[in-house]
Amino acid sequence: MIFSNYPLEIKRIFIYYKIMRKKDENKQEAIFDATVKLSNEIGLSNISMSKIAKRADVSAATLYVYYENKEDMLRKVYLDIKKQMMGACSDGVHQEESVEQSVRKICRNLLRYMQEHTDEFLFIEQACNSPLATDEIIETLEQYNKTTTAIFQRGIDEGILKQTSPVLLIGFCCYPIQQIFKEWRKDKSMLPNVDFDLVFQMCWDAIKR
Repeated sequence: MIFSNYPLEIKRIFIYYKIMRKKDENKQEAIFDATVKLSNEIGLSNISMSKIAKRADVSAATLYVYYENKEDMLRKVYLDIKKQMMGACSDGVHQEESVEQSVRKICRNLLRYMQEHTDEFLFIEQACNSPLATDEIIETLEQYNKTTTAIFQRGIDEGILKQTSPVLLIGFCCYPIQQIFKEWRKDKSMLPNVDFDLVFQMCWDAIKR
């Protein structure tokens, strides 16, 4: 039976719930954005549920519909962003290309993510150096990093990359790009002009055999 054949009251209920779901999604997005931006402005330790509610223009009670407390909210926001970032890094990577092509693509994807989602990236930088990055969360995130890890492991197995942990090699690629990007984006940067293709080459040179 198609929607047009439903009784009028049923149609109204469908429309009502569709509108309410959209409003809920808008509230969640507002809370997410407020949490990220406020954390970047005043630091994770200084934010509160009331401050986030005020920035998101919702009642404090609304926050507790989605989160148990501040710690629960920050952990979930961190987890969501980290998943998004990991997914973005492996975008377009496939087994048919060479290990070097895949690694360079991962590097470019990381840079693009940081440029397009700078607030989220800066939030992650804070969270990674806080109690939010628990062993449980790190373990959960490992399954979202399997594509990237597999590329580096293939490079190790084929003798293309240095014989060490793939996680260490990933760090040697990603960490320099992240730190250079953070310095480059400053108003008074020591690195006003950065050739990121050269950065990618330096990252590759650091991990290849």
